[in-house]
Amino acid sequence: MPDGLSNAILFTLCFFLILTGFVGILFPIVPSIPFIWFGIVLYAITTNFEHFNSSFILLVSVFGLVVVLIDFMARLWGGKEFRASAWSVIGAVVGGLIGSIFGYVYAFVVGPLVGAIISELLRGRDKIFSLETRRYIIIGYIGGTIVKFAVGITMVGLFIWQLVER
Repeated sequence: MPDGLSNAILFTLCFFLILTGFVGILFPIVPSIPFIWFGIVLYAITTNFEHFNSSFILLVSVFGLVVVLIDFMARLWGGKEFRASAWSVIGAVVGGLIGSIFGYVYAFVVGPLVGAIISELLRGRDKIFSLETRRYIIIGYIGGTIVKFAVGITMVGLFIWQLVER
């Protein structure tokens, strides 16, 4: 394969991974920030770090890791904020695991929500909890989407800047 053609294919693959990550921000079908990170790092590795140095890869990796951790911690905080018990957290984890059998949307949205609600209802909590949970899911989704989009844009902006700069 000519070098120019292989570079075009590689860039297209990485662009597709990054684009898939942005789609995953709006529709939690795939893990968004990890896809963006993987597209950037794959391009850097396969081009033998021609345009990138280890400091850039470290910076992009820290951005990605911090967002994933913040997203995870926000879910835990939100559960406690809306009076979710330890049983609710366990129910959400079990629901997410069972949901993962059916796909990403069920693993990240439907499964944890249903698991938390069922565990709280079995515990004897009233229906108000389920209304509060829905409200938290909507607020958390919008807030998480904004943060992930901002970080995704930052990561891709740094990626493009490194490509143009070197």
